[in-house]
Amino acid sequence: MRSSSPANTTVLALIAAFTALRLALAAMLPLGVDEAYTLSVAHDLQLSYYDHPPLQYWIAHLFMPLLGDGRTARLPFIGLFAVSSWLLYRLTQVLFSAQAGVTAVLALNCSAFFTFAGGWVLPDGPLMLALLAAALVLARHFFAPQASRRGALTAWLRAGFWLGIAALAKYHALLFAIGLLLFLAGVPSRRHELRHAGPWLASLLALLIATPVLAWNIEHDWISVGYQAGRARFGGQLHPEYVLANLIGQAIWILPWIFVPLVIAAWRVSRAGRTAERSWYCLCLGLPTIAVFTVAPLWGGLGLPHWPMPGWLMLYPVLGEYLVRWLEPARLRRWGFACVALLVLLGTVLASHAATGFGRILAPRLFAYGDPTLDAFEWSQLPGELRARALLQSGDFLITTNWMYAGRIDQALHHTVPVVVFGGNPKEFGLRYDPAEFLGRDALVLGPADSMKGVAGRLRPYFDAVDELAPFGLGRSGMQEIPLRLMRAHCLLKPLPSPFRQPSNTRRVPEPCRGRGLGDSDASPALP
Repeated sequence: MRSSSPANTTVLALIAAFTALRLALAAMLPLGVDEAYTLSVAHDLQLSYYDHPPLQYWIAHLFMPLLGDGRTARLPFIGLFAVSSWLLYRLTQVLFSAQAGVTAVLALNCSAFFTFAGGWVLPDGPLMLALLAAALVLARHFFAPQASRRGALTAWLRAGFWLGIAALAKYHALLFAIGLLLFLAGVPSRRHELRHAGPWLASLLALLIATPVLAWNIEHDWISVGYQAGRARFGGQLHPEYVLANLIGQAIWILPWIFVPLVIAAWRVSRAGRTAERSWYCLCLGLPTIAVFTVAPLWGGLGLPHWPMPGWLMLYPVLGEYLVRWLEPARLRRWGFACVALLVLLGTVLASHAATGFGRILAPRLFAYGDPTLDAFEWSQLPGELRARALLQSGDFLITTNWMYAGRIDQALHHTVPVVVFGGNPKEFGLRYDPAEFLGRDALVLGPADSMKGVAGRLRPYFDAVDELAPFGLGRSGMQEIPLRLMRAHCLLKPLPSPFRQPSNTRRVPEPCRGRGLGDSDASPALP
């Protein structure tokens, strides 16, 4: 076998090139909805959080004094994905060959989801690194074993450590563990592992590392687990079209020219079965995640196509081996160059439009029914608009109608004003403040105009008065793409309803604040 040094050099060059691309995209692309929410929530250091385990929030919180809560917060996550790419290379090299590893890394970095989401402030980046590290440790144990029993125990404990880290990132870690169990129980030559202490000690170590998630859920009546489980709705009419739509979404996220050979490679592994043990290992690790999140929409919840991505990640070594084996070197190079060129073209167009909205100017009909890139529009214009209108006074708090808008507002204001969600699922914002904390205080109520219908009427029983204010809009390139509706709510008389917290007291509202109207406050503005 030829030395792998040239392959090592090649893959390091690929990782460096794609890291540079991600850095450029991070500078161009505004923060997404989930990123703004994450950076807002990350100001508060907790054992865990409502929608996800804590690792992404801990990382953002740790680096916030240095990097702030803007786009530079992506830098640690971009670094994590660079490490993940190297781990994928090493995993594929152990299982198949160095050339297959280079191809797998190229395919992964040319896949839209992993390029755009792999380095963003999301739970997927830490999860992917931990899963790949666990898979690599066990691949070395299974297919390049150490001679001693002590070496086997060490391998299992290292895998348990990484599985625990994965559990701190996302609940997907459980499906990875199920896939590993399927491999051990389903392959006759591996069943003996279950008779030794290694897998069970690794499981205990993983649970120990995941203790913060368990402790937080116990303290909060398992609302995080319940929220995630509730996203897969069961019962009622079957919807096979939702499964098809979800699969199409997965193909778009990965990109069809990579998704199709990925599916073919997975199908060939399933046909070969357990006899192709190394490929079967990858399939077992990835299949539970892919199957659960692809089939779940059959019962009525469309789901999101990025949920199965950690499962597809485990099949990129198989894809690398399939492409190297079945494509001539010249065709493989052409395929690789085409993937890179298409990704760069796609990334340039999408990033430019997301940053400037130029597509709405050049081809407005294409966006007659909405523009999904507005989900990546930062509300950085909001503080200046509020300051110009002197709308926020000292002691005020903000009310909006959705956790997405709350994250946008809080991130734009850099966590200087409390933000409360009224109506709907507030996620972590429903746990952040005591509902009684704002008694006697005024609130500025704002949100996209189409989300504010009926809000004034529902708020009036809680406040002395609710007055409509002049609206304004936010947008790119001078366009008014997000019209905002604003209201001033005077003197909170009783705690706003919260789905997760009861007010700590029911103290009466101080009389001096009753009846206070606009312009009666002598407080200085909250925004400098």
